[in-house]
Amino acid sequence: MPKRDFSNYEKRLSVDHEQQSRSVMTYSVVWTYCRLRKCRRDRACTGPMLVSAHQNRKIRAQREIGLSGHACAKLPACIANASEEFFRLFEKDKDCLLDYLIKHPKGRLQKYDRRVEGRQPGRDTADP
Repeated sequence: MPKRDFSNYEKRLSVDHEQQSRSVMTYSVVWTYCRLRKCRRDRACTGPMLVSAHQNRKIRAQREIGLSGHACAKLPACIANASEEFFRLFEKDKDCLLDYLIKHPKGRLQKYDRRVEGRQPGRDTADP
């Protein structure tokens, strides 16, 4: 049996995982406690995504079905380094968000592309 190519599926999983994780952090107003200046300035979770030991079970589950496990390995920096208790609260909030999205399929999450990439100067302006 030929090996399946899951690369597009994993990319979509990764994008969804990041968007959901950042949304939970933003909606929970946890960014007010985040130590990263960028998150406080943007008033949203826009810091780096780091590989976390909290995700070991999910990585193992993805590897068992033939995926690489990279789609769910990263979490926002403040959660990746958080205590087990704080991570459980994050997981509970994320489950509530997913339940809400299932009940309201037309609901949309924020897009963090511009915030994550940083503020870019306008195209009309000259570069000093």
